[in-house]
Amino acid sequence: MEQIAEHLAQHGATLVFANVFVQQIGVPVPAEPILLVSGSLAAKGLLSLVRVVVATVAASALADTIWFLIGRRFGPALRRVFRRPVEVRSPRFDRWGLRALLVARFLPGATQVIVPMAGDRGVRFTTFFLYDLAGILLWAALPITGGMLLPGRVEALLHMLSGGALWGLLAAAGLAAIVYYGQRYLRRGSRVSAARRA
Repeated sequence: MEQIAEHLAQHGATLVFANVFVQQIGVPVPAEPILLVSGSLAAKGLLSLVRVVVATVAASALADTIWFLIGRRFGPALRRVFRRPVEVRSPRFDRWGLRALLVARFLPGATQVIVPMAGDRGVRFTTFFLYDLAGILLWAALPITGGMLLPGRVEALLHMLSGGALWGLLAAAGLAAIVYYGQRYLRRGSRVSAARRA
């Protein structure tokens, strides 16, 4: 944790931008810890809050613009490749539309499905960008504000997570995901079998 804080104090917005961009482009690297630490350092006057927010928004918006343009250009091909995930999420997109962008970042991998779908469906970029910007600010506000309000506790939390607790949490989350998607797969298979017999 001390190393993260030292690097952030030295390089600040550059590290925030890189971490957030990598996460938002689809690499499973969490950005929330660095935003927590950034908020903590900003509360102590060691890091510019404005630069942290600008770096976070710029990185997320750049990644989402790339995904939006990919959806606009290669939408039909993406639908063929990712048919099942798109079919699962498509009704939700049809129901919520671009409002889904307000909460998409709180669900792992959701933006990498919803954003290209918006591009594929011919949504105007300016309309997409306004909803996307609101979702980015909502998502980023939670860890940054948390770090600012509880700077001392952030250090204790990250020190704890640097040990075995983090791996325990990740293992539990992975097991829960396997159970959840395994049950959905089995239910889908039983429905398909029943439909074939009927």
